Amino acid sequence: LWLTAMENLTKQYYSIGEVADMLQVAPSKLRFWESKFDFLQPKTNSKGTRFYSQEDIKLVQLIAYYADEKGMTLEGVAAKIKKNKHKAQNEYSVTEELAQLRNQLYAIRAEMNKLKE
Repeated sequence: LWLTAMENLTKQYYSIGEVADMLQVAPSKLRFWESKFDFLQPKTNSKGTRFYSQEDIKLVQLIAYYADEKGMTLEGVAAKIKKNKHKAQNEYSVTEELAQLRNQLYAIRAEMNKLKE
């Protein structure tokens, strides 16, 4: 789901509301994560409005994946990403691609079952 959302990114910067909607998390959760992860620092203007780059969104995806889906502590997530960000991103990408493949296979099976009826 998130990988598909990332493929559709065309703007250079996104508001916190847009990112929250895209990734189905609350804006307050994004602000909280900013306070917990020193490497997640979206740009802000003089009013304090946040602007997330595509790289910021990728970091949020990693945080959400490891914290929400894998159940890691925020400290564990931070350590994993800081230790080897590239490896963490690859692990996430492979997992998302496998999930998409699984969904495609389920759809094919459903179509085949319809043909049998």
